[in-house]
Amino acid sequence: MARPKVLGTGIVVGVLWLLMAGTSIWSAIQGAANDRSDWALAWGLVGGLLLVAGLAAIVGSWWHENRVRRDH
Repeated sequence: MARPKVLGTGIVVGVLWLLMAGTSIWSAIQGAANDRSDWALAWGLVGGLLLVAGLAAIVGSWWHENRVRRDH
């Protein structure tokens, strides 16, 4: 049985990171549109890493609560 508070916390953290990733990627797109390749590269990298972190938080929280915890 999954603990809803723990799972919910992991999902909320993941969603917040996904929102930050979206903002960073949006800024990178705006930088590229203004011919600021350095800006686009930097915020694109930050956005990509935040995107991976957000997805990992959501999937990892679900996985831990439904797979790992059940086995131990």
